[in-house]
Amino acid sequence: MKKVLQYVSLAFFSMLWVIGCHPILSREALELGLTEDSYRYGDLYRLSNLPQFKERTEACPKKFVNTPSKNNIALYIIGDSFTEKQRIDQRDFNVKSYLRTHWNDSLEVQLNPEQRNILILETVERHFREHFAVPVRTLKISQASVKSPLANEAPQPKSWDAILHESEEALASFVFSSDFFLKIKEWKAALNLAWFGRHNDQVAISPDGKNILFCWDTDSTRITSSFNAFPDTELNKLIKGVNATKDYYLSLGFDEVYLAIIPNKTSIVAPEMGNYNHLVERVQNHPALRTPIIDVWGLFNQHSTEVYALSDTHWSCYGQGIWLQKVNEVVK
Repeated sequence: MKKVLQYVSLAFFSMLWVIGCHPILSREALELGLTEDSYRYGDLYRLSNLPQFKERTEACPKKFVNTPSKNNIALYIIGDSFTEKQRIDQRDFNVKSYLRTHWNDSLEVQLNPEQRNILILETVERHFREHFAVPVRTLKISQASVKSPLANEAPQPKSWDAILHESEEALASFVFSSDFFLKIKEWKAALNLAWFGRHNDQVAISPDGKNILFCWDTDSTRITSSFNAFPDTELNKLIKGVNATKDYYLSLGFDEVYLAIIPNKTSIVAPEMGNYNHLVERVQNHPALRTPIIDVWGLFNQHSTEVYALSDTHWSCYGQGIWLQKVNEVVK
């Protein structure tokens, strides 16, 4: 009987391991309700498990669901997580066609010269310095046959350490994402904060205790931080990189190229936590910038308590709506 239990346990936990580590099987398990999305309460809550920053993320309404566009506009976005498909898709824009790719992916497309082709370079503030430190060539324009807009080039092979890390994280998310386990994690996180003043080292809490933030934005030693020194010499070089990117894509057939910098959550809700480098303002107001911008800085500051999600690094539906309205004004 003991051996039977051992074999049953081995088979059960082996099955959990396989399902949890396999992306397709884990996705199927999620759709069947066998597990829950570990990001359903936001990425910062997922890291910290602090109950005061627990808020379920909701899908934002789509403005152009039943109103297919009659214009002849093709919108392209090179973007980061703010414009990933789970948040934004073609139903958010008044355009005839839409294609978005990530900064780290390489994609080949063919432009239709009979359309008005618009490219938006969307970057969160924390990654602006990295994105424009080298020439941007993410979108490649084919002069021959059209490749499928969803067929990115083959990804670079990952290291064994990276594979193990991702598998371990995926397994933990698969097994311990239920509300039962989250409640236990919340008790532990709350006790650590109340008794020892400690929390997950990937997050920071604003001085007033009302906002949870990503450490990449608050740690002044990181180039991604709102408080990392940003000299004029580097700024001038990056402005040249932005302008060169615009000129490059205009030469390939795009009719318009825009820059859209999404402010770090920290820059809007807690700039007093350090010596803010004012990256967004300095870039957008630079006299040498020849690239038109999609500017949300002023409106985000006016509505600082509403534009970001409580438990996430990303914007709320209100903040997302501000940006989408600005984009749709451009393509109108």
